[in-house]
Amino acid sequence: MKHYSLILIALAAFSLTSCTKDFEDAKYRCKMNGEDFVPEDGLIDFSYTEQSGDDRVRIRGTRLATSKLSGDPYGELEIKFSVDTANIGTVELGYDAVYYGNNEWDKAFRSTAAHPGTVTVTSLDLINKRITCNFEVTIYADDSSSLTLTEGFFDQSW
Repeated sequence: MKHYSLILIALAAFSLTSCTKDFEDAKYRCKMNGEDFVPEDGLIDFSYTEQSGDDRVRIRGTRLATSKLSGDPYGELEIKFSVDTANIGTVELGYDAVYYGNNEWDKAFRSTAAHPGTVTVTSLDLINKRITCNFEVTIYADDSSSLTLTEGFFDQSW
């Protein structure tokens, strides 16, 4: 009987840890003021639009709130930018990073021309239709409050 109890405890512990998505395994993620922001898989919307050397990327991900007291950021983060397919690398975000909602504020944050932030395309495979990027940006609300996004990453197919 003792062995069965230990097995049940081990299985329960494994199932609890296997349900939690690891930050490093997420296909779209960033640190928002140092806290993990990882949208739910079913709530990531990605598009890649080919436009004669000025291709467009748009990724939007939503993380739903589970608790107002959790301290984890939740809301919707959208990033849009152009890609020069002949010369991939780092591009500025300008006004193209937007975040709606946060635990304490129901307001929009946006990148600015003065502090545009960057997206670095690390891999672009037009044949297999896959793009991998890193991003960092500080985004601002109308009242000058800010959110700093670091360790940003996405790896998406289209």
